Amino acid sequence: MAAKPLRLLHAANLRLDCPLQQFGTWSDDVRDLLESATFTAFERLISVAIERDIDALLITGNSFDASVASLSAEVALRTGFERLNERSIPVFVTPGRLDPAGAWHDLPSLPENVTILATADDSPIDLMDRGRLLATLVPVTSETAVEPQELENIFASRAANPADHPFVVGLATPIRESSRNLARFAALDWLACPAGDDVAANLPLTDGTINAQSGPQGLSIEEAGPRGATYLEVDAQRRIKQSQINLSPIRWERITQSLDRVASRDDLLERMMAAVERLSSPPGELMRIIHWKLDRTTGETRGWEMESAIQELSSSLTELTDQPKGLRYIHQIQPLEPDLSLIEAAHRELLTEFLLALDRRSPVERPSMNKWLADARLGEVLKSSHWEQWADTVAPEVIAERAQQLGWQWFAAIGKR
Repeated sequence: MAAKPLRLLHAANLRLDCPLQQFGTWSDDVRDLLESATFTAFERLISVAIERDIDALLITGNSFDASVASLSAEVALRTGFERLNERSIPVFVTPGRLDPAGAWHDLPSLPENVTILATADDSPIDLMDRGRLLATLVPVTSETAVEPQELENIFASRAANPADHPFVVGLATPIRESSRNLARFAALDWLACPAGDDVAANLPLTDGTINAQSGPQGLSIEEAGPRGATYLEVDAQRRIKQSQINLSPIRWERITQSLDRVASRDDLLERMMAAVERLSSPPGELMRIIHWKLDRTTGETRGWEMESAIQELSSSLTELTDQPKGLRYIHQIQPLEPDLSLIEAAHRELLTEFLLALDRRSPVERPSMNKWLADARLGEVLKSSHWEQWADTVAPEVIAERAQQLGWQWFAAIGKR
């Protein structure tokens, strides 16, 4: 009988209980979807691991935000890991920028199936199945050297047949801040790391497959498209087969819609509906948040630079697509930027300074905003429940985008006088 393939599931950037970018005022069911999205994606990850009877779950970096100290995130992790422990599925976790090793060690005792690989100094781990060596897991950074001869020595002492080398999986761990040496070579078959993190920027050189894994749930439009985890199968001939499994309940998308030859508002709506229908439909999606950019090749804006027209278009599109008992939709449409030829030459220099000032803006974070309100002796505002709700749902990038839209409209208006 042929040996069963090695089966691993790799996830990263879980960011449990981290908020999705929110805007506007939504019904309770929509708000519930937004607030529970990261937990839903994690629950689906655990269910997939059980359904596919994997040999191990690999989680690399940013499982939670230690600066927030979310009890809900801690409970979700423990519950998920205990479900896997009941089925003897091991979990191997590496810290990240948001969840450093100290934060993991501060958690109450995790189930016995969970192993934290905090540094590259941790010893390699053998993944076994009924006495058969399936794979060797090696924590690595760019400083890690795993040379072929070193592997020969490791395998000779671990495998029944020295020629029967296990599959070697590298798990990327954070590099020490004091060291930024050139990357060393590591003889790995597969390297698991989080995408878009400092860890991913400090990997060893390897001729194996590198899997930089994005999070199972995007938090903003910068993380668009279906998202999930990677399922890896390795057969007896060491042939690799990997596939992406969608886990995200909420999907972000960017769509650019041309206005050329659009005769009317209804014509535009019809074209936008067609673009929505062309999107792929992976299973499990509960909501789509679509950011639209209107595009034209002529100088005519046909009124689509006006905020009122855009709001009416967005409302009509939502009415046509949103299904309260099915797939939910949120549409964010960016007004057209006015044609620069409409702006008088005398005002273009001022416009340039305005746009540069927006680019130079400093990010405003919650603590600094609270301090500003306190310094301004607006203590009653700080105590207001309305302030709490507003502060959590208004993102700096949304404010900046709105400022740019208003600026364009003002410059276009004075150009028509």
